[in-house]
Amino acid sequence: MTACGKKDETVADNSGVASLPAAVEPTPAEASPSMAQSAAAATASAADSAGDAVSNAALTAKVKAALAADVSLKTLTVDVDSSGSHVTLTGEVENDAQRTQAEQVARGVEGVGDVSNNLTLKAKG
Repeated sequence: MTACGKKDETVADNSGVASLPAAVEPTPAEASPSMAQSAAAATASAADSAGDAVSNAALTAKVKAALAADVSLKTLTVDVDSSGSHVTLTGEVENDAQRTQAEQVARGVEGVGDVSNNLTLKAKG
């Protein structure tokens, strides 16, 4: 007998070992496989995004270093942004030769696939 006064209803099989409950509660992952898959996909996506950010930062740094190493460009302030293999140059240059040179230097960096040259000429005045 149990403490509440009800009879203990554990059923024994022929071997004398108590039987298990007929149904076992599923784990949360078993209960909702799509939820587990969604969580896994979100984790993978976040890892990819973090990897992309590191790759973008590395490519941006490589392009900036290449521009700074070029004698005709090292005194300029050129902003470099990258997304994947696409690099965008923005800022002001003294002349068209510097604008063209900056784009050529950026294109020569390993990992650069395309360059958007948004460099403008400084106003003379």
